[in-house]
Amino acid sequence: MEKIFSEEELKDLSKQLSCPSGKNGLAVGKKMNKTNFSMILATIQEIDLINGQSVLELGPGNGAHLDIMFDQNFNLQYWGLEVSKLMKEEAEQNCKHLLSDTRANFSLYDGLKLPFDEDTFDVIFTVNTLYFWKKPIQLLNDIHRVLKKGGTCYITFVQKKVMKDLPFAKKEFRMYDNNDIKELVRHSPFHLVDIINKTEEVKSKIGETIKRDYAIVCLVG
Repeated sequence: MEKIFSEEELKDLSKQLSCPSGKNGLAVGKKMNKTNFSMILATIQEIDLINGQSVLELGPGNGAHLDIMFDQNFNLQYWGLEVSKLMKEEAEQNCKHLLSDTRANFSLYDGLKLPFDEDTFDVIFTVNTLYFWKKPIQLLNDIHRVLKKGGTCYITFVQKKVMKDLPFAKKEFRMYDNNDIKELVRHSPFHLVDIINKTEEVKSKIGETIKRDYAIVCLVG
């Protein structure tokens, strides 16, 4: 039987999904990685990473997916940016072997401004963070700033038609569909290359089995 969540529990879950913290944060972080894992892998497959590339990920969570990425391309230079201090610490703990030889680094940021110079990264990607961008146009423009000319950016998100039926998503989430993302990109210097639409069945954050329609958006700087 699926658990019935109170309004207060849904509100707390929504906040934890945007920025895990405190005693419930670790459990939420692990569940996020589990439910997001197939979307993360699908995004990595679309990127088709090449040895030697510099890669930035916004919102890596606990970093449990990094081994798969590095198994494909040993010589990547990876940087993960988190708004959650707890998730940054978890990622560093889970990826000690990658930190030790400086293949991976993790930092905190405010969700608004990327702490990097212009033309730093070959690839930038993010999975299921778009809903929490406080100033989407500003952040997308800043992503373009730190991306090398001709570099690629991948933004993966669950479609609005799915999100609107999830009780916890009514609190802290800004929802998108393909038309919304096209409008967002229109206000940036990016060129929209493709929107890859996918569908899967997953357990939601509150234990429901749902059909999840999502998109992987490919942009070129």
